[in-house]
Amino acid sequence: MTRRDKYLAVFAAEVLALYLFSWLVLCGAAGLLPQLPALHRAGVAALLLALAQSATYLVCWGLSHRLRRGLRYAWRHAQLVRGVRRALLEASSYSITGHEGEDQVVTLPCIRVTLNDDLTRGEIQIRGHIKYDTRLETLDLSSALGRYIVDEQYTSDNGNWHVYLISDSSLNNQLVFDNINEFAEYQKQYGSYTLYMDKDNHVPLSSLLLVGATGSGKTYALYSLILQMQLWEIVPTLYFADPKISSLYVLGAKIAPERTAGEIENIIEQLETFHSEMTQRKYELQDKLQEKLDADYRHWRLVPHVLIFDEFAAFQRVVATLDKATRDKVSMYLRNIVLQGRQLGFFLWVVMQKSGSDDVPTAIRDNLPWKVVLGSASNTTYITAFEEAANLPSRKYGPGQGLYSYQGLTRGPKIMSFPTLNFDILNAVTADSQSEPPVL
Repeated sequence: MTRRDKYLAVFAAEVLALYLFSWLVLCGAAGLLPQLPALHRAGVAALLLALAQSATYLVCWGLSHRLRRGLRYAWRHAQLVRGVRRALLEASSYSITGHEGEDQVVTLPCIRVTLNDDLTRGEIQIRGHIKYDTRLETLDLSSALGRYIVDEQYTSDNGNWHVYLISDSSLNNQLVFDNINEFAEYQKQYGSYTLYMDKDNHVPLSSLLLVGATGSGKTYALYSLILQMQLWEIVPTLYFADPKISSLYVLGAKIAPERTAGEIENIIEQLETFHSEMTQRKYELQDKLQEKLDADYRHWRLVPHVLIFDEFAAFQRVVATLDKATRDKVSMYLRNIVLQGRQLGFFLWVVMQKSGSDDVPTAIRDNLPWKVVLGSASNTTYITAFEEAANLPSRKYGPGQGLYSYQGLTRGPKIMSFPTLNFDILNAVTADSQSEPPVL
């Protein structure tokens, strides 16, 4: 029993005893009251005291659970606090044990809960303690939160609180677009240089690692990102590399046939061209950096360049069979793009089914700031992509759904979902043959 529960039990017993006494006196002994006025006064006093204590408890409960924001909010707040307290109490390693007389009591850490107005998202804070700080850093609270799950957890800036960001598991943030006009209208709120995934998650344009098994929705994820970039005021220069010469190759041939490659020799040539363009941009930016030393390409509204590499593992396997000079050249190009491209506006998107070191060099994978794993993947896939697997949100992910992380924006992998596009992608990027402009 916690010290708080002990005090509440004593308080409840006292209030019930006062109600019982007043009932017995005022109702059960009603015939004796004229002869015993003192007993009548005692019964009335007991009833008033019980009512006052009950009202005090309700006021304290309302203040504690923020009843001013509505009864629904207060009730949900109380449920979450009770669930967290029960979970910590059952896991006795998160409590401080003491003794009062012959009774053993425990003191749980302070718990704060904050929810947004529609009760779909919130934050739980648990005060740290030297005894259990390391355990709270890895604590999975989702099982104690009912319909809510933990999306992200971290330690507050002052180190005193462990913070858990939660969301309603029944909430579906996946966007659905039935035509290109709906898609274009929604994109307007973000402008250039920003890509969205769902209603709550968006990131700056950067290099990307996109991992997922067959059927996980990788191709449609690429479609939505490519369409967004085509709608920007500053349209990026896109390069397409698809060793399989499949759907991405076809889409690339419609958007930029001169920058679409499928054969290995052509892909290497395109990679060299991309690297050469980046080198040229580097020298152009040297003079501009005199104006603002730490600025990047966005400050001068320069056109970004993106090389989209589908089935990168297949390309790597073929490159491994080539001569050493070619292998070293390809490796140098890729490393330079990943390491130098952020400020210059040159980005590499690597798309593959697995991201092990046999499929993508570790030095490249670890320097891709935006990582996405779609579908339900194995622990090995999560470890190679995110460098962790044990504390990730556990759900059954459908096509286009999964986890993502972004260096500097997320403290850990978060749940996300790419849009569902219920319209013809090729028609959305193809100009009409009768001199009309492209749909985009």
